[in-house]
Amino acid sequence: MTTNIPETSKVAIVTGAGHPRGIGASTAETLRERGFEVITFDLDGADHIVDVSEAQQVQAAVDAVVSEFGRIDALVNNAGIGSGSARFLELSSLDWDLTFAVNFKGVVNCCQATIPHMIRAGQGTIVNVASLCGLRAVPAIPPAYTASKFAVVGLTKSMALEFGANEIRVNAVCPGSVATQMRSHALALLAAQEGITTEEAEAYETEMIALGKAASAAEIAAVIAFLCSNEAAQITGTAIPVDGGTSGGF
Repeated sequence: MTTNIPETSKVAIVTGAGHPRGIGASTAETLRERGFEVITFDLDGADHIVDVSEAQQVQAAVDAVVSEFGRIDALVNNAGIGSGSARFLELSSLDWDLTFAVNFKGVVNCCQATIPHMIRAGQGTIVNVASLCGLRAVPAIPPAYTASKFAVVGLTKSMALEFGANEIRVNAVCPGSVATQMRSHALALLAAQEGITTEEAEAYETEMIALGKAASAAEIAAVIAFLCSNEAAQITGTAIPVDGGTSGGF
């Protein structure tokens, strides 16, 4: 067993880390602070320019990381989008295809490119950034997004079961409301659906959070970093809500 490799010698890939306000960028920063060598993937603003929905691009980028650093110990699948209407009948085929291409197939592509390297190393950890919407339906969220995040949670559990014998842990983090650019988009959708202002939408959402505020990206990143660490050596196959007790938990 090699799960207790010091964090200072570990290499991590974080996808969707290009936006400075996002969970991915905060996760990359947090992992670096904890001693990881971190390589970021995104469409722009990252170490590697990668469209995670394109398997060949992902494979080439992952192979480049292994060529440079010799290993991949942690993969954080954070890349994601929220596309289309919050109303089911208004979602186009393109909305469904694009959402699943990035949110679900992007995770598949990154895992398929990375897991063989982890198997050869005899260890690894994967954290998939799903959503509270991967555990329950949430008002004003596009159904395509919700369905894609449920798929990510299911994939997480399936991979955890299959690759546990290879000392590869696979978990999902399910954030609720997080103060990022995606929250601004979600609040705008909620306001439009309910015919209210964005300020009223924010107040409505906050009322459902037991802790009374949205999480920061750094707070989500801390949970992801824990799951990537040796301290989480016995945690796999979980989907952990990090939602401030939204609706009192469930």
